[in-house]
Amino acid sequence: MIVLEKDRPNRAVTSFFQIFGGRWKALSGDAIHMAEGAGHHRLEWRVLSVLVPLVAGAAVFDALWRLGGPWLAWGGVLPVLFFLFHLIAFTIGGKSPASQWQRWNLLLVAWSVWQGWFVAESGVRWAAMIWLGVVALNAISGICLVWRTVMVHSATCTVGFRWFIWALIHVPAVIAGVRLGMHAGLIVLLSAGALWACGTFLPNARIFGPIVRRAEGKDVLLTIDDGPDPEDTPALLDLLDQHGRKAVFFVMGEKVRRFPELAREIVRRGHELGNHTMTHPVGYFWGYGPARTRREIAECQRAIEEVVGVKVRFFRAPAGHRNWFTHPVLKELGLELVGWRKRAYDTVRSDVAGIVRDLTEEVRDGDILLLHEATPTALGVMEGVLTTLKTPEKPHPPSDRVAVEDGSRGLQSTE
Repeated sequence: MIVLEKDRPNRAVTSFFQIFGGRWKALSGDAIHMAEGAGHHRLEWRVLSVLVPLVAGAAVFDALWRLGGPWLAWGGVLPVLFFLFHLIAFTIGGKSPASQWQRWNLLLVAWSVWQGWFVAESGVRWAAMIWLGVVALNAISGICLVWRTVMVHSATCTVGFRWFIWALIHVPAVIAGVRLGMHAGLIVLLSAGALWACGTFLPNARIFGPIVRRAEGKDVLLTIDDGPDPEDTPALLDLLDQHGRKAVFFVMGEKVRRFPELAREIVRRGHELGNHTMTHPVGYFWGYGPARTRREIAECQRAIEEVVGVKVRFFRAPAGHRNWFTHPVLKELGLELVGWRKRAYDTVRSDVAGIVRDLTEEVRDGDILLLHEATPTALGVMEGVLTTLKTPEKPHPPSDRVAVEDGSRGLQSTE
């Protein structure tokens, strides 16, 4: 059974690294200890270890210069900075990395604002501008964090609230159009449209909500879309059995009703079914409203439950193109959105060797591979992938996850 792994924070204390920090691979020793919550996100820790002393040192240098001139500034900056770091650490330093960051940030923001707005001439204003830039980046990232929370919270991940957000986005466009002219309003709308297009057409974008795209454990996870197919499904199941592998078959509801025995056979062989919509409207699903989105997903869910007798837990949109209302519908139906890490466009290509190479080249532990059935190359691609994975040319890069029980795989959302 495939067990989904929930998204984990990356332990960063600044909003910028919480959004853009990502994950570090092959951690060991102190790095693991820090990643588990005893300290900063590792890259964040390195960046702040440079920026905080740099800006604090500029502040100390400026103060000493004003008190005693250049000799005192150059001679005293390091010992005074050393004393200042210990004084703040023992007095208002805070007991956690987050509280330490908040206190240092407050002090350096106050100094930077004073330098930028109340000091006529200063040789260290560059340091104040650096820190104000850090603050600006974290403010923008904070907005992203709020957006991410709104997209997943049970009270706001609803169809009604998404309509409210849709209407709200038009308010600044109207204001800009009235005050600054039609072109300004169009620029605001185009900016919002670009963001919407990214969330819709980038298969692994998390702008509209979470998406799973990696598997836990020292193996890859094979996913097969567009079945069941009377010619390909039996042969694919035999190939998977021969190589001792399990897969997730993302099936269409209408095909499940047309070929019920094939759908049941997939489950009998120990594989898992996923929801791939009822009719696979690949050219239209991205533009559907809430009613049609729910109908496509819910009818496929119902077909699988009635024919096979199992309740599926995973959903993949046709071509990976979600729409604005997909996540609220998935939340209502208890489904998780699944993406992939590697694909080779095997529905439009005919070069089996090239498809296999693109799917397996530099494959890493935890990668989710996207394959299709009901194509002229389906069997050749599957056989090539299974053979290549069984005898890799070089060892896989180490995984940053501890292996789960034998035979099980988990999926994780990316940072």
